[in-house]
Amino acid sequence: MNATGWGVLLAVLLAGWMLVDGAAQGALQLSRTVTAGAPGPAARDHRRRAVLGVVGPLLLLGEVWLVAAAGVLVGAFWEVESALWAHGYPLVVALLVAWVVRDAAVWLRSRSDRPRWRAGWDVAAQVAGLALPAAAGALLGTAWSLFALPAGQSVTGPGVVPFRAAPVLLAALCVLGARVHGALVLAARMRDVPGVADRARVQAGAALGLFSVVAALTAFAALGAFGGGARAAVVAALALLLGAAVALAALFDLDRGATRAVTVRSAGLVAVVLPVAATVAVAGPGVVAAAAPSPVLAGLTWPVLAAVVLVAVVQWSAWRLLRGHRAPQVAFL
Repeated sequence: MNATGWGVLLAVLLAGWMLVDGAAQGALQLSRTVTAGAPGPAARDHRRRAVLGVVGPLLLLGEVWLVAAAGVLVGAFWEVESALWAHGYPLVVALLVAWVVRDAAVWLRSRSDRPRWRAGWDVAAQVAGLALPAAAGALLGTAWSLFALPAGQSVTGPGVVPFRAAPVLLAALCVLGARVHGALVLAARMRDVPGVADRARVQAGAALGLFSVVAALTAFAALGAFGGGARAAVVAALALLLGAAVALAALFDLDRGATRAVTVRSAGLVAVVLPVAATVAVAGPGVVAAAAPSPVLAGLTWPVLAAVVLVAVVQWSAWRLLRGHRAPQVAFL
């Protein structure tokens, strides 16, 4: 497999992590909001446990994709990994800390009946659900800064300011994308829990509106890279504008009650994958150019592909096992 193939594999793994783990991130962002209308502390606690029941099975499934992506990055793109460590070290640390805190909050919340214990872990889970996609998005934006333009070239003209803000824009885009995805997952899987699905749909609508605005701003940032000589940035800008259009269409369908419309059903998937797709278009050529030498890539090909196939089979089997469950039956946390 050549460098381009390895780049595609890395992009697929990152998109898979965003898709699976993004649902957990977004659901945790909203875990306290969608349960706020419960009639009393006991009912609120029960509903939050139900939200964790939706999130829990997704954690390990999603983390496998991230670990696999990190392995491909270290093995096939060590120059990229070194540059991200050097320029985004605080972001990497923030991502790892948020990851650990998020998992601890999910698994430890119900280990004690004390209200303060549970309330503390609820807050920690919500903060981690925000920090994890924000750190991931900022790292994607850092990759824009490092690999979008050929060496010696820089962004000039009106696009320079939004391009330099790419880490902030992509962080916001990832947070909002996870929020949309998580809200729609909760709305679909918690229909049997009174009030939660309706609140989740309201939150999804609010996040869709903001997502469309940030996606349009990020498209302008991508055009800044085009002004600096990165021709593929036009593809990123078009993809981001298309994502903004899908978000607006989904918002319109939600407002008129068409919760099963194609736009609504696809909005979460588009929202979480869009930052990765835009990064592939903007920085992908530069990342591929920094791949390991061909002999190294050739030696890694078959072991890595075998591992990826195994992971895909396990993921598919686990999803088939879990997809028919509703929140009350899996609220085991």
